[in-house]
Amino acid sequence: MKIYGGNEMRILVLVASVLFVFMPVALAGSPLMGDELNSNTVFDLSIMGPPLATKEQCLQYLFSKNPFPALTVSAEELVDDFYTEATDEGIRPDVAFAQALNETGNFKYGGDVIPLQNNYCGLGTVGDGGRGAWFISAQIGVRAQIQHLLGYASTEPPKKEIVDPRYNLLKCSKNFGGAKTWTELNGKWAVPGTTYGQKILKIHAKIMREKTD
Repeated sequence: MKIYGGNEMRILVLVASVLFVFMPVALAGSPLMGDELNSNTVFDLSIMGPPLATKEQCLQYLFSKNPFPALTVSAEELVDDFYTEATDEGIRPDVAFAQALNETGNFKYGGDVIPLQNNYCGLGTVGDGGRGAWFISAQIGVRAQIQHLLGYASTEPPKKEIVDPRYNLLKCSKNFGGAKTWTELNGKWAVPGTTYGQKILKIHAKIMREKTD
């Protein structure tokens, strides 16, 4: 029987941790996506789960893409909101933040939604120039996004008062609780959105590569 030293044991623990995070998704039949975007392979992740990236990595990535994000609160406060609201509902906050970056163009906007709406995921927009949903604060906007993700990932009700204006519509649809991973949002959250989840996961992978002190 081989006895492993300290460094070898740490490597084994790290490998086991990675397998623990990603293997359940692969075993569930969700492929490791990437070919569609002609890039390095990205791992599909469950929508629900703990964060893999830190708040600091999220902020560092954001500022590398947009030093002056158009927000009604500081970027630090917004990231705090994502980690608080998502963690309370069991949603991965770092990937939800990556979704917001994808939807808003790193908070530069330029589409139907404007910054004052505190709408970070295009809730209520259908691409016809309509503004979609408005939220009274950044935190409530984040909460609505998290509740909408929860409606796709689970049939359990939100723990907080429902602020997502489309939650009950989703609850009455065939898609309710029907997307366990981010790529399973393809064609559901965005239509046709054939690589919607992969785009989010690519952003998340870049966030994960950010080096912080």
